Amino acid sequence: MFLEAINFSAMYREHKATTDFKGKTSSDWDEKSADMAASVINSPYVEDFISRMNITGDEVVLDIGCGPGTLAIPLAKRVKEVIAIDFSAQMLEELKAYAAREGVTNIKTYHIGWEDDWSILPQADIVVASRSMEVPDVEAALAKMSAHATRACYLTYKVGGSFVDMNILDFIGKKVKTKPDYWYIPIILYSHGYLPRIDYIETGRGSVRANTEDEFVESLIWSVHTLDDEQQSKARQYFREVIVGQKRPPRMVNWAFIGWETTL
Repeated sequence: MFLEAINFSAMYREHKATTDFKGKTSSDWDEKSADMAASVINSPYVEDFISRMNITGDEVVLDIGCGPGTLAIPLAKRVKEVIAIDFSAQMLEELKAYAAREGVTNIKTYHIGWEDDWSILPQADIVVASRSMEVPDVEAALAKMSAHATRACYLTYKVGGSFVDMNILDFIGKKVKTKPDYWYIPIILYSHGYLPRIDYIETGRGSVRANTEDEFVESLIWSVHTLDDEQQSKARQYFREVIVGQKRPPRMVNWAFIGWETTL
């Protein structure tokens, strides 16, 4: 098989180590939790994700990087139980508040992340990782998911190597090293004997928020970590001339939806 000559897992690790789009810390997400909860809860993405899952209602689902309960709460209304984990304590508090508002009581939360010991977690029928796989070693993460799922796994991963519209970055003169694209995942899964299915979810919105000029600049900094004074000035110019003047919002974000059965 021609793929055997290529170590895609090592290629991913090297690519991930050099990208400018680094993973956020738990403190970063703690600070972002309230804002994120307001923006992602009840979004069309949720139903798009769940509609692609094979669930009957009797499942225990493990939600990795659950955030403020974006998937965990809607899933809990359709399955037996949800085990929700996140390395951001504040995200879990947002989830608990969301669950209380919705009257959902069949969720167990654990303050742990990808790199932690999962031995305390009960086995699940299905494991999901929605937009949460910013990991240094994707092969290890996929193995961890598969080992905890008796039936199937589902995840979404960003399509394209940039969280920011490259037209914006080119305009402001910000050079970046792109992140690994989603295609690493199905290839690595296939190399381990799984037959992944791939679909795509169009969110209808960009990852960079652009309701106001200040929000646009702040959102860019969040995504690429730093912008110097000249780049911030160019970003403001882009907002005025392109987003407002030409009525051209930032490019929409698309996610690859990847699912596989774990019963080999």
